[in-house]
Amino acid sequence: MEQDYCIRGVALNNQVRFFIANTKNIVEEAMKRYNLTPLSAAALGRTLTAASMMGMNLKGDDTLTITFKGDGPLGNIVARSNSLGEVKGYCDNPEVDLPVKENGKIDVSGGIGFGTLYIAKDMGLKDPYVGTVPIVSGEIGEDLTEYYYSSEQTLSAVGLGVLVDVDYTIIAAGGFIIQLMPEAGNETGMLLEKRIGLISSISSYFIDNTPEDLVKLFFGEDYKILDNKEINFKCHCNKDNFAVALLTLGKDELEKLAQDKEIEVVCQFCNEKYIFDKDEIKHLIANN
Repeated sequence: MEQDYCIRGVALNNQVRFFIANTKNIVEEAMKRYNLTPLSAAALGRTLTAASMMGMNLKGDDTLTITFKGDGPLGNIVARSNSLGEVKGYCDNPEVDLPVKENGKIDVSGGIGFGTLYIAKDMGLKDPYVGTVPIVSGEIGEDLTEYYYSSEQTLSAVGLGVLVDVDYTIIAAGGFIIQLMPEAGNETGMLLEKRIGLISSISSYFIDNTPEDLVKLFFGEDYKILDNKEINFKCHCNKDNFAVALLTLGKDELEKLAQDKEIEVVCQFCNEKYIFDKDEIKHLIANN
């Protein structure tokens, strides 16, 4: 199995910066953990891909969280990344599916609907920075393009794709973020628009091509890769952390839980399940 990774760099005489990722394994992992449908796999997979690329700008213990709060049947779509190339996320209603659109493509926009896109950057300050924009299409890439323009005043092109096979396996997944630097001229923007238009399907492109292939297609030989980082679906939850969380419920609530033979708690971000039996709950009560 080839490792997922993301490359970051500059191109066209430093007038452009880019992020390009192959995320097939990440989306496959999410598919297994949540038993995703093609629709929820496409929506969550695109968001995980975007978060993994945006995480390339993070440092230290910084984290970035993308949240789509739409009125569609999928509910919230959330992905979180860090500076280590680790990404995780979830979909409120992973069992939802919809008929494909007339063009045969998965109806991600119908699944997400309209609402608000939130980008939260936690850099260890008192409060995280949160940027918000209306969801303009629900296609995720277009919404992130609007976020960059409205919240960060950066002209960007965001392409994201997940290709799901008939047996619900992931054939390919990946994406790109291309951004014009302030000194970029109109000619650079027009050139990029033309070259990006050469890609009819970003998910299909990654069946037989790598992020480096896409860099060469977009920029020829005028580019420099500044970083190449492995990316993985990774959550740091554990049973001890959930035990601490249970303690916050208070003694009365814990005593109610102790009436059951065991309780199951589930991590929202990775769907990992942890079982606490009656003796473990009583131990928590004794230490409350």
